[in-house]
Amino acid sequence: MIPFLVVKTRAGFSYIRPDRVLAVNTADAGECVILLTHGVTIAAAEPAEDVVARLEAEARQEEDAEATRETRNHGHGPR
Repeated sequence: MIPFLVVKTRAGFSYIRPDRVLAVNTADAGECVILLTHGVTIAAAEPAEDVVARLEAEARQEEDAEATRETRNHGHGPR
């Protein structure tokens, strides 16, 4: 299943794939612009620090899951 990151916008919520995020640009103290692949931008109504923190947490979870899969594939863990 593809994990989505929920981002608050002025019109409601947007659901983005973390692996498609290229940059997060701070516009104001409480707003930011998220630049995605293929030139898509999302104007978020929340601070850039919050969005980046959630992106980093998602990346850490993915790295942990990958490390677990590698351990299992090399025969060092239960299948």
